[in-house]
Amino acid sequence: MALDRKSRGKSRPNRDIVMAQEIYEREIGTGWTSYLPAILALGGSLVMLGLRIQMGQSFMSDGALMMVALACYILAGLFQLTNLYAPSEMARKISLWTATLGVFFNLSSWLVRWVTAYELETAILRQSGYTEMPWVFRYVPFANLYDLSIAFAFGAGIATLLLIRRSSYQVLTAFTLPLAAIILVLARFIGAEFIDLPPVLDSYWRPIHVGVASLSYGVALVCFAIAVIYLLKDRVKVESMAIWSSVFALGVIGTVSKFSVFTEFVYRTGLFMPNTNGGKPFSAPFRLELPWVGETLAIAGLLYLGVIVAFLFYLYGNNEPAKKVGHGLLKIALLVNIVSVGFLVNGVRSVENPLPRLEQQLKEDPSQYVVAGRAIAERQDLTAKEYAALTPLQMEQMARSYLQVYGPQLYSSLNTNPVELSGLITALAGTFFVILFGFRTEKLIERLPSLESLDLLMYKTACLAFAGLAMLLITGAIWANESWGRPWGFDSKETGALVAWLTYAAFLHTRISRGWTGRSSAYFAIVGFLLVIFTYLGVSYLLPGLHSYA
Repeated sequence: MALDRKSRGKSRPNRDIVMAQEIYEREIGTGWTSYLPAILALGGSLVMLGLRIQMGQSFMSDGALMMVALACYILAGLFQLTNLYAPSEMARKISLWTATLGVFFNLSSWLVRWVTAYELETAILRQSGYTEMPWVFRYVPFANLYDLSIAFAFGAGIATLLLIRRSSYQVLTAFTLPLAAIILVLARFIGAEFIDLPPVLDSYWRPIHVGVASLSYGVALVCFAIAVIYLLKDRVKVESMAIWSSVFALGVIGTVSKFSVFTEFVYRTGLFMPNTNGGKPFSAPFRLELPWVGETLAIAGLLYLGVIVAFLFYLYGNNEPAKKVGHGLLKIALLVNIVSVGFLVNGVRSVENPLPRLEQQLKEDPSQYVVAGRAIAERQDLTAKEYAALTPLQMEQMARSYLQVYGPQLYSSLNTNPVELSGLITALAGTFFVILFGFRTEKLIERLPSLESLDLLMYKTACLAFAGLAMLLITGAIWANESWGRPWGFDSKETGALVAWLTYAAFLHTRISRGWTGRSSAYFAIVGFLLVIFTYLGVSYLLPGLHSYA
């Protein structure tokens, strides 16, 4: 009898899985026509590739196509949000086909960039007298972070199209495509200049490795969005989400501008020096203070801190007045965040000749010469002993010499701080969505797919992300062995990718062996995606290593 009860207990999770599978298949469907949006997006992009080859450089540029894709992703998300709160068949259809257009223009941008890169190189070779044309796959646009960002956004877009084959799952576009749009915004600020990779990295493993990475990142983004939707459907309080989004916003504000917002209440933007060879400009070691940006960011940070405190009092003390205060502070923080980003963009664009302002800034705070000199020294091939032997006076002299020679050439651009600006926009978007979730929450929850379907979909996308990251590590090891003579060297990006893969491995292990589902799996998916983002951005801009070029 006990054995029978035990066997029935073991079969219960299996029946639940089968039931969830049936719900999933019923809601998704299996007809080939449900793949039509994805087929049209992919096929149309190939047509655009043919047109680009036929028309030459008179065709629409890859940058323009990318901006159209960005607009389509935003519109698709907005129409789906409208459909969530005010159900409309027209809004649903517009969202679906606008998302299809976004994926179409996204991939078209990448393909057109491939042709442009090939044409630029062949033109240079012809001018040099070479008659042998280069291998076309050598110019697959996977050379820098801009190229990876375009492919990353496409990975998220095509994964979304493949999952929203039925109307009940089209809610995903309201969450995934705004994130894809932020990735494209980052690409816009990074800049679309072509770069020449070191010859040692010229390998057919490069497009394989980076292509796998971009698609894996896109699937991880979709898995993250599903996890957030699951938590919302599972009635995790919006106030809890507001705490974590505010922690993220506080972290972004506290770390931008070399931590100067909270320590000095100022924001300093980066400066560029032109590249005489016509390539991507060089980052200058000096940063220019922008008026009002630091102050408004500091105020926004304090407001986010107030949100965290107020909602903690509400959640752990059941304090209703604290809840009202928290929601009020959150809305004010959103407005101040918008104002600060506006001041930042306007401040950068209004600087025509930064040298006079920079000299006045250095006159008021000469210690910034030492900071700039340290940055110059870090870019030189100094040994640890040589670097440690440098005195502050020597660093100051290096910075003064640099400013005297290159000062008149310095200029400001939004492209100098792409990660900082994108981080602020992401914090703003996170705050906006949390405020939106707090509006008619019950109606929103009713419109979301069932918990069983979301849980199974999250599991499937996590499996894909796990497999993709495994292939990323394998192909990267083969490429590294071919280029650097060793398959693994604990480089910062290699280590970051390994940690992200282990997180998804833990997701699958705890689910299969321990039976963890639902919220536990959702938290794993969120942490895994954050680690993917750190590998994607943090290594390139924060940590030195062999992958810093990308």
